[in-house]
Amino acid sequence: MKNRHNLDDWIVEAEIPVAAAQPDPMGMAPSSDPADISQDMNDPNVANMMQQNAPTEDPNNPEDVNQDPIAPDMPEPQNEVTDFEVWKNEYLKESIVGNSNELMDLLNQVRDKENLKPYQRKFVEDNVNIQLVRLNSNVDKASKEIRRQIKQQLDKNNPATSLVNHVTAVLETQPELNNIFIKLCGYTGQKGDLHRKYIASLLGGVQVGSGGNNEDIIYNEKEYSILVSTRFNSRWGDVMLGSWSLRSDDPERYLEEPELKRLQEGSPEEKDALRRRIVIDSIAQLFETRAFYINVVADDGTLFTFGWDIANSLRNAFVEGKLVVKTRVSGDSEAMIDDQGKIIPLMDISIAYVKETGQQDEEGKPETEEVEFMDRKDGMLFLTADLKLIREATVALQGASFKETPYTGNPSDLMTLKRCVYSAHDLLMRQC
Repeated sequence: MKNRHNLDDWIVEAEIPVAAAQPDPMGMAPSSDPADISQDMNDPNVANMMQQNAPTEDPNNPEDVNQDPIAPDMPEPQNEVTDFEVWKNEYLKESIVGNSNELMDLLNQVRDKENLKPYQRKFVEDNVNIQLVRLNSNVDKASKEIRRQIKQQLDKNNPATSLVNHVTAVLETQPELNNIFIKLCGYTGQKGDLHRKYIASLLGGVQVGSGGNNEDIIYNEKEYSILVSTRFNSRWGDVMLGSWSLRSDDPERYLEEPELKRLQEGSPEEKDALRRRIVIDSIAQLFETRAFYINVVADDGTLFTFGWDIANSLRNAFVEGKLVVKTRVSGDSEAMIDDQGKIIPLMDISIAYVKETGQQDEEGKPETEEVEFMDRKDGMLFLTADLKLIREATVALQGASFKETPYTGNPSDLMTLKRCVYSAHDLLMRQC
């Protein structure tokens, strides 16, 4: 499976040395009451016995205190973390077991260290918050069931679809957990990061990113890892996937030698077909290992969840003619200046879904139309399909799963849920 990564290939292989055990405080002799000691000293038998048992100094070999080291060697403190990457390696491996208490203990080993770099501290605090959510009994119950299903029924070729299917199936039985997605809508600019941590808590995953061009969460097992990218949008039609642009060496990366020759010397139709295939292969390669988990909440509280293994989905759909690459030049297109000072506009690239209209053409074949599915804007690639198109396309596309979970509560409670959030005052003025 191209989408899986072995954990030991992703992290630096190392082990934390075992520190020496500390003495058991329960094994220490209890201290005596001073009054009891004073009474014993008045007893001549006790006094004589203490004198007999007292150590005597050998006059021929007096103790030389000058030979003692100025700074005696002390054992290193237990659980001292000297290398963050070694510790991170241990944390990632421990996430396979998924015990929140054990993971919190590991996080607390480094949380108060003063020499952490900003990205290291962010890693620690992100995952502290994830484990705090997992300590909730309802979340813990759901997480255990989700992880059990993933281990037993994971589609390793399309991990995103498996994650969505298993998570939604479990949450359907716990409406109070589904309502959390409605609460997230009230956090506006913070909702993406909180959604990321909620998904990580349900999966028992480790947060390693923040919604950029790389994965956000890693779900670890002994044999494989799933790299998850999470998105939480207020609507369909503008879901950011990541930055992408064609590279000058892309033809050499994705075409064989005969194809490269046809790209230079072939017919206009051959050149056009090869250029479009390069675009698809370039995008697929960029997202080869990433499993997208996308959520949108409708105004009526319906939760829409889209799981998408982009690489497999794009390649298969392009070969089957369900997705086509479209190019255009407009006034808003990017441009460059050549050596002669001329402005050269660059082609805008989009990907359209080929859908049937329900009509027939003059030859009696089903009539089709091309509807925009993905678009590149300002160097970023977006999923621009609306809700209706995503519903339709998911049926035809491999590596895609779409779920709808209706809100089952009282409609009058929807606004209450959306406003059941911490305000800036709650966050900033909290007494700790």
